Amino acid sequence: MIKKFISFAGWCVFFLYIFRCAPDAPRSNPLDPGLNTSANRASISGAVFTRYQPASPLENAAVQLLPGGTTALTGPSGSFQFSGLNPGSYQLIAQKEDYVADTVGVSIATGSVEGVNFFLNALPQIQSVTFYSEHIAQWWPGDTYHAILTLILNDSDGNADIDSAVFLLPALSFSKAFEQTARPDSFFVDIEDLELPGSDLQYLIEQESYVTITDRAGASVTGGPFFLRRIIEDAPLPLSPSNLQPVSAFPNLEWEPFSLAFEFTFVVQVFRISAGLPVLSHTSPALPDEQVSYSFPDSLSSGTYFWTIGIRDNLNNFSRSKEASFVVP
Repeated sequence: MIKKFISFAGWCVFFLYIFRCAPDAPRSNPLDPGLNTSANRASISGAVFTRYQPASPLENAAVQLLPGGTTALTGPSGSFQFSGLNPGSYQLIAQKEDYVADTVGVSIATGSVEGVNFFLNALPQIQSVTFYSEHIAQWWPGDTYHAILTLILNDSDGNADIDSAVFLLPALSFSKAFEQTARPDSFFVDIEDLELPGSDLQYLIEQESYVTITDRAGASVTGGPFFLRRIIEDAPLPLSPSNLQPVSAFPNLEWEPFSLAFEFTFVVQVFRISAGLPVLSHTSPALPDEQVSYSFPDSLSSGTYFWTIGIRDNLNNFSRSKEASFVVP
């Protein structure tokens, strides 16, 4: 019995010796709780800013730490911090709505890593879209049809950061670049019927169209689908004055009664012929659809003129009559 006890005790001593002498397991995993001691804790801090100088801090940007998945939200100064970390390698991902996300890799031993800063690129945004058609009846060179899409854009990095905007019509494999207006945030594209199959603007009706906006850094956003809903083929008929009829300096313009299946308003335009070219002199306010005449509100100087009567619906689609000419002696 004594021999068995000694033998058992000997084996216990042997195993204790083996395990006491065995080296510790490597501590390379930054999530290993064995590393999270007061002597080994580390921290990472930094801030999130806008891309271009003068860089402004971005509040409420989300900075995610991997591995681990911990997320910190930036404060008013754009700053964030992760503390109590184990030494190792990490990835930080900064993101904010309407900005391009960015990733930074960081390796830490002990102590702290500071100045891990992000400079996020703001994506351009579409503020408003208007998509409408214009039918212009004219004696020469004949009727023309256009579809115009206008954009109001915004970029938090400044509107000068908007590099380009392109209109896309996938069904027809058609694309066309936008042009900028006098406003830095306003763009338009004018699509003529001659650019489409069969020279027919009707191909655009109810077709899905899109807009892609790209900034100077190459980031793009695509908006849509947008739809052209209507083309107004009919136009009212001007009656008097016409055919170079002499009139007073305060002419009364008359047209035939006109009706459509949808709501619309009239608009009168008066052009003066100067050096053989028409120059727009006057555009009336919107006139009710039951109106059939318009008294010119100002005095016209001597010269040759023409006027048109047009209609505009609530979607901004427009159709204009042929020219009716008159003379002020």
